[in-house]
Amino acid sequence: MKLYAVVPVLFPVMLLMGNAQAQGYYVKPYAGLSYMNDVSATRQADNINIELEQGMVLGAAFGYRYNSKLAAELAWEYRSNESATQVGSTFYPEGNYASNIFFLNGIYFLDSWGKVTPYAGVGLGWMQEIDIDLELAGVERSYSSSGGFTYQGFIGLEYPLATNWVIHTEFRHAGGKSGDLESEAGADRLASLNYKPFTWQFGIKYLF
Repeated sequence: MKLYAVVPVLFPVMLLMGNAQAQGYYVKPYAGLSYMNDVSATRQADNINIELEQGMVLGAAFGYRYNSKLAAELAWEYRSNESATQVGSTFYPEGNYASNIFFLNGIYFLDSWGKVTPYAGVGLGWMQEIDIDLELAGVERSYSSSGGFTYQGFIGLEYPLATNWVIHTEFRHAGGKSGDLESEAGADRLASLNYKPFTWQFGIKYLF
């Protein structure tokens, strides 16, 4: 899957009440496991069934903590899951279902349990690219699209390591449709694929 250096510039504006605490910018790289349910679609008269394996997620976020309760962040995420695909009577034993997505997230922090702070959040995402590769006998067929929207919800736990360092673990679920994936080799398409991944991730946050 090709990655493009396309980063949208967003300026979230929030009106907050109360005293500001723990204010400031932060960066948050993370990595995790990607889980997806099997997917079905259509291609002309063919039915398509895609079996998906456990995959991986890499990402990073740049955010601002407004006070002890609220934060907003712009996040980038690359996800990849191995696949095996049945297209009509043809079976592709190898493949890959992958995406490159940008999210704008809002986060609410709950009361701490000792040093552990739970939080929850929601996000709206833009699919910069999503594609699937189908491989058979060393020949690869690629289908892709871009410009779709997705959403996500997540819960997590943070734990401070030092003054400016925090580790976290997080469970997320995203929902959306990839739309029609167009063949990169000609006028062929896979129609109406779902894209609903689950993520369990770990990361570290640096507070400026």
